[in-house]
Amino acid sequence: MTYGGRMRPRVIIGLALASVVAASLPAATAAAATAPTSVPRWSMIPMSKDAGGDGFIDGDGGVPSAGALSMTPSSTFVGQGNGIAQPNERLIGGSLSWYLDKAGYPVRLDACGSSGDRYTWTITGPDGASTTTAERALKKKTCATTVLLPEGQQTLTLRVTSGKKNAINTVVATVSNILMVALGDSYASGEGNPRNVDAWLSGGGLFASFSPYWDDDPCNRSTRGAPAQAALALEQSSPLTSVTLIDVACSGATVAAGVLGPYPAAGQKQSQIEQVRQLAGGRAIDLVTLSVGGNDVGFAAVLTACATDANCPVSPPPNGALAGYPTVQAGVQARVAQLPAAYARIAGCLGGASCSATGAGSSTAPLLMAPGAKVLATMYPDITRAADGAPCTYLTYRAANMQWARDTILVPSPAAAYDYVTTAR
Repeated sequence: MTYGGRMRPRVIIGLALASVVAASLPAATAAAATAPTSVPRWSMIPMSKDAGGDGFIDGDGGVPSAGALSMTPSSTFVGQGNGIAQPNERLIGGSLSWYLDKAGYPVRLDACGSSGDRYTWTITGPDGASTTTAERALKKKTCATTVLLPEGQQTLTLRVTSGKKNAINTVVATVSNILMVALGDSYASGEGNPRNVDAWLSGGGLFASFSPYWDDDPCNRSTRGAPAQAALALEQSSPLTSVTLIDVACSGATVAAGVLGPYPAAGQKQSQIEQVRQLAGGRAIDLVTLSVGGNDVGFAAVLTACATDANCPVSPPPNGALAGYPTVQAGVQARVAQLPAAYARIAGCLGGASCSATGAGSSTAPLLMAPGAKVLATMYPDITRAADGAPCTYLTYRAANMQWARDTILVPSPAAAYDYVTTAR
C-alpha cells in the first residue's frame, strides 16, 4: 500500500504479525479445551514373589553366585538383603517370603488409564484422616506410585489436572494381606524337592555328585514344598490381595520336638510356634497349614522294620520312635492313640485358650489369629495302594504289610486290635 507515493512498511509488518498470531490461536484454544480424565485403579504389590517366573517363590535370602539350579550350586551366596527378589533366591532367613513393615503393606496406585498433565492421590483411612501424595507428571514412566497402607478400607481419590481443569474420581479399596503360616514335618518342608532337583532328575543319576539347594539347610526346607506352592498360587489368584508366607516346617519334626518344642537334631532352639510368634511380630494369622504326626507314630521305624522283616508288624521295633514297645504294631497303635491329645495342644497355641509350647523364649500366650482364620490339617499321601486301589508291593514290602500300614497309620482305629496274618519267614 502507498500513501502519497510512499510505502507503509510498519503497517505491512503489523498485519503480518497479526496473521501469525491469529493462525496460532485455534491450536492453543483446542489444547486448552482438552479436558483431563481420572481413572483410579489400585492393586496389592505381591509379598510372595516369583521373580524368575518358574512357579516358585523367590525371597531376599541370597542366591548362589553360580549354577543355582545345577547339580552343584556355588556355596557363595549373593544379593542377600538387597531388597530385590532375584530368580532362584532363597526365602528371607529361610522362612519368610518377604519383609513385614510396621507401616503397612505395599499398594500400587495406578493413574495410567487417565489423561492429563499431572496428578495426585488423596488417601483417606477409616478414621477420616487423609494424606495426599506429591504431585507427579502423568507420563508412562511416572503414572503409577507405591505407598504403604494398613489393612482395611481406604478411600483413594485421584485428581488429574490439565491446565486449569481438574478431573476427580474416587475408588474404595480394601487393603488385605493374607498372612499364611506353614507348620510341620517333611511333607510340609519340601523334603526331596530342593530348588535344583530337576538337575538330578534330568540326568544326575542315583550316585552322581549332587548338592541340594535348600531355602533352609538344617530343615531341608524348599519353596517347592506344597505350602509354599499353595501360597504362590493364592498370591497369583487376585491382584487385590497379597500373601506373606512364614514357613517354619522342618523335616523330621514331631509335635513335641518341632512344632511345640525345640528340635535339636535340626538345630532348632525354638519351637515352630515361637519362631512364628517372632516372625509375625504381633500380626494376626489368616491361614495355617499343618502336617505332623507321621514321625510321632514311627513312620521311619515302620519303613525300616518292613524292609527287613516280612512280618514286620509283629516283629520287635528297631531303634527310634517305637523303641521299647514289644512289637511294631503295638508301638504304632499306642502312638496313634496319643495323637488326638497332641493335636489338641497345637490347637491351643493357634488362637486357643492356652499354649503349652516349650523351649527358649516360649510363651504361654496363643498365637494371634485373625477373625475367620483357618487351620488346614493336610493329609499324608497314601503310598500303600496302587491307582486301582489294590495294596502295593515293592521289593520286601508285602501287600499284607501295606494294607496293615494303611489301616493302622493312615486311617487308624487306635482302640481296636489289628488282625494281622503272618507269613512264613
